[in-house]
Amino acid sequence: MAILTCNEYSRLKSSRMIQFKSPFRTSSRSTVYWIVAVSFLVVIMYYCVFKHKDNTKELDMLDAYGFLENVKNFLLKTKQRDKQYLANEKSYLEEKAKNLKILCYAMTIMANIKTKAVAVNNTWGTRCTKLVFITPEPSSSLHTLQVDVQEGRSHLTDKTVKTLKVLYRTYKNDFDWFYKCDDDVFIVMENLRHLLAKHESRVPVYIGHQFRVRTKQGYLSGGAGYAINRRALEMINAEGFDVPGRCDVSGKDEDLDIGRCFAKIGVKIYSTVDTQGRQSFHPFGFQRAFYGHEGGEVYYVSRPYEMGPGCCSEFTVSYHYVTPEEMYLIEFLLYHTQIYGRHSTAKDKEIFTDKEAVIADKAPNEVLLTPRYIWHYLYRYSVFE
Repeated sequence: MAILTCNEYSRLKSSRMIQFKSPFRTSSRSTVYWIVAVSFLVVIMYYCVFKHKDNTKELDMLDAYGFLENVKNFLLKTKQRDKQYLANEKSYLEEKAKNLKILCYAMTIMANIKTKAVAVNNTWGTRCTKLVFITPEPSSSLHTLQVDVQEGRSHLTDKTVKTLKVLYRTYKNDFDWFYKCDDDVFIVMENLRHLLAKHESRVPVYIGHQFRVRTKQGYLSGGAGYAINRRALEMINAEGFDVPGRCDVSGKDEDLDIGRCFAKIGVKIYSTVDTQGRQSFHPFGFQRAFYGHEGGEVYYVSRPYEMGPGCCSEFTVSYHYVTPEEMYLIEFLLYHTQIYGRHSTAKDKEIFTDKEAVIADKAPNEVLLTPRYIWHYLYRYSVFE
């Protein structure tokens, strides 16, 4: 192998026979940046796919063993065998609550039809007067209401507004209440009926879990669900959506946009806290309610809210972030198990009131999305996507 002396190396380099190109020159630097960016995107895509597989692995395993099908069959057989219970399951409710006609409309996507939506349909959804799933396409297995909106979080307000318009045109004279929720919520319908029976039909009512921020009177959690009566449905269509520019009709924060619209037309939020000061709607799930909220969640939830058994009303209405497996489990524990020798009744007990929900200790700067909420705004959608 030939060895160049220093003088020969200098002559060769100066004659441009040997050239060294720095990887950090301008043209190469952009290449390095592109490689880093593409690598970052690959990592993010892998994480998303891996996370999705993690979330669905347990459900897939259960499906492989026919677990969910067995539970579904058990619940159906139980109801068929106990026809008298099925016919009289509302007989213990007060007359007004028993006769309320409640239309439940659950927001879902086509990818969730065979998992989350089916679980709702087989469990608590059977106790609605009518249950419909809001989808862009029809389904042969479920009662769906088609709304022509592109799927995705960015179009949630558009989807909800169009749904409320269809409900008003189609069902305004058929139902007393309209309950909106997501497909990952479990509703105890008997407790919801008792709560709604406290309110008069002639007064517009907007009721659910009150978030404190972003508007003066707050707004209600869309995921945990909120109910509006026939009068409120009429007002939000006639005085809200039909008045150009009054209410936002597109966007991703449907619960906030609907809350702002109700505030503009003078529809008040009513309390879902029981007479013992305990919450009955749990927008971040039961575990968060019981063991304590994390991070910026504490700025959203209404007051009072404490950890442990005092967090939740014994007549709880709504649990959010419930998986299909948990939905079947809750259904079984609530409706198909009993404690021998022990029973409870709310017949002569005051549980809820018809009071307006008021944020008593709200500071003026809580109305706006101040900097201390911005980080949680991002955190909220990253954790609960």
